[in-house]
Amino acid sequence: MYIRFLQFSVCALTIVIVYGIKQAKNGNISLHKKINLGVLAITAVAVIGLLVTLGMGFEYKEMKIAESLLNIGPESMEQRILIHRFFSAPLFFALIVTAYSGAKNKVSLHKKSVKYTAFFWLGTLITALLFF
Repeated sequence: MYIRFLQFSVCALTIVIVYGIKQAKNGNISLHKKINLGVLAITAVAVIGLLVTLGMGFEYKEMKIAESLLNIGPESMEQRILIHRFFSAPLFFALIVTAYSGAKNKVSLHKKSVKYTAFFWLGTLITALLFF
């Protein structure tokens, strides 16, 4: 259940992020900052939720592959989780750098970090939808 919630949340947040980027391109930096700060906060809540479920003993590698949404990927759930974590673990840190550089008006760093954040965001989104 938590996995499905995360999948739908990440899809919705992707749409919100694209809208936020569009606002920046249109010159509405204030709205861009508000939207993306909200995305960062929601992502932080999701990470905390993940840590809480792990702390409560939920074994993600014990999930059944047959219950996956699209079920495209490696045959081992452990390998699926490893690939997904390759994208999702650095994503949170990329989001923090991107948000910090944007908040401090470090435009050059902000624009560079957006590329990495987008890469890890898309990798997280795609692997979440295909693998779980």
